[in-house]
Amino acid sequence: MGKYRQNVFVRYAIALLSVALALAITLLAWRLVRPPVAPLFLAAIVITSWFAGRGPAFVATLISGLLIDYFFISPLYQLSGSWDDVSRVLVFTIEGVTLGFLVVSRRKISDEVRESREQLRALSTHLQSVIEKERTRISREIHDELGRELTSLKFDVSWLRDRAAKANNETDREKLTTVLKDIDSAIGSVRRIATELRPPVLDALGLTAAIEWQAKDFENRTGIRCNLNRMAEDIPISADAATTVFRIFQESLTNIARHAEASEVRIALERNNGRVALKIEDNGKGISVGEIHGSRSLGILGMQERVRLIDGEFRIDKLNNHGTVVRVEIPLQKAQTAEGNL
Repeated sequence: MGKYRQNVFVRYAIALLSVALALAITLLAWRLVRPPVAPLFLAAIVITSWFAGRGPAFVATLISGLLIDYFFISPLYQLSGSWDDVSRVLVFTIEGVTLGFLVVSRRKISDEVRESREQLRALSTHLQSVIEKERTRISREIHDELGRELTSLKFDVSWLRDRAAKANNETDREKLTTVLKDIDSAIGSVRRIATELRPPVLDALGLTAAIEWQAKDFENRTGIRCNLNRMAEDIPISADAATTVFRIFQESLTNIARHAEASEVRIALERNNGRVALKIEDNGKGISVGEIHGSRSLGILGMQERVRLIDGEFRIDKLNNHGTVVRVEIPLQKAQTAEGNL
C-alpha cells in the first residue's frame, strides 16, 4: 500500500477511477435489467479504501452518493433536496464510511502481518547464516586444535609404550596399548563430529561430491542401501545454495534412519530446465499428512523455510506403494547468485 500512498494524486485518482468504473457498469446494466445500484459503488469504495486509504475512500463515498442521487433516484438527472433523497444518500454515506474504515483497518493489519513475516524471514536468513558460519568455525577448531592435541598425546603415549616394551614391563605396555586404542577412537570421533558440523568435501569439491560422500557414509552407518543417480560433473551453484540443498539432504536421511524403517533409498541430483533438482525416495512405511503438517514436524518446517529463503520449492509426499519422496527444486539462476543471502 505504501507505493500508492506516497503520491496524493495517485490516491485520489484511484478514487475517481473506481467510482467512474462503477458508474459506467451500473449505467450499462441499468438499461438492461435495472439491478441494485449500491453494490458496485460500495465495491469502488472498498477498492479505494484498500489501495488509497481513508481520505480518498471518503471522497469516493461522497461522489458515489451524489451520482446515485443524480442518475438513479427520481427525478433523474438532478440533485433533488427532498428528505427521502437526502436520507438515502445519508444512509449510503454512513455505509460507505463504515465500510471504508473496516477495509482500511483490515489492510493495516494485513500490512503489519506482511511486514512481520518479512522481518521474521530476514531474521531466519540471518540466523541460518550465523549458524552455518559458527558450525564451520567450530568444525575447524575441533579438527585442528583438538585433533592436534590428541595426535600429540598419541605420540607421547606411543613413546612411553616403546620404553615399557624395552624395559620388558608387559603390564605397562598393555595398558599403554589400550590407551593408544582409546586415543585413536577419540581421534576418529573428533573427525566424525567435525565432518558432521561442516563436511570439508562440500567446500573443496562441491555439492555433487558432498552428496555422494554423505550417501556412502549413511549406508555404512545404517546399513540402508543408497542408490545415487548423480551428475557427471558438479552443479555450478553458490556456496549458500549448495549448503541449503546439502542440509536438506542430511535432514532427510536422518528422518529416514529414525522413522521410515526403510531398506533402500534412491537419490537423484539433476539439472533440468534451468533448475537444480534433488529427489530422495525411500521404501519405508511412509509419512502421513498429519505428520507433514503437524506442530511437531519442526524438521520439515525448517527444510521448507530453508528452500523458501532462496525462492525454491519443497515437497514431501507419501508414495502409493509405501515410502516417502522428498523433492527440492531451486532455480539455477537464483542458486548461482544466492551468495550472502543465507
